[in-house]
Amino acid sequence: MNLEVHVEKELEQFRQEAQRLRAGRAKGSGPFPEPLRAFAVRYLAQAQEKGETLKSVVERLGVSEPTLQAWRRGQTPGSKKTRSSEPRTQPLLPVVVRPSKAHAASPVATTFAVVSPEGWRVEGLGLEEAAQLMRRLAC
Repeated sequence: MNLEVHVEKELEQFRQEAQRLRAGRAKGSGPFPEPLRAFAVRYLAQAQEKGETLKSVVERLGVSEPTLQAWRRGQTPGSKKTRSSEPRTQPLLPVVVRPSKAHAASPVATTFAVVSPEGWRVEGLGLEEAAQLMRRLAC
């Protein structure tokens, strides 16, 4: 059997099954079975390889553009789940940083070092001594 004839036969079966599934139910209710969704996505890919538009394909299939696009992304209409591995974002939470008890008990450094632009260094000065040295050197 010719490949195009086979595809057209599958297309007709898809349309009949889609019509049967839609009969007697509200618009958009009840998902299409996975084999039907897979056929529609394959059919779309093949048609687009031949240069056909999405609009022409949905007209032939008898489904809406949003539905076919959702199937192509791996979604079923009405669901928010995708097959992609994109991480879900979580809301930001406030964080309060407090020093640990061990850190709070440790002594604060009481000596300083002064380093000049030329590279010489004076170490072991107290805060007042370092400030006086910087004033005298006009830093």
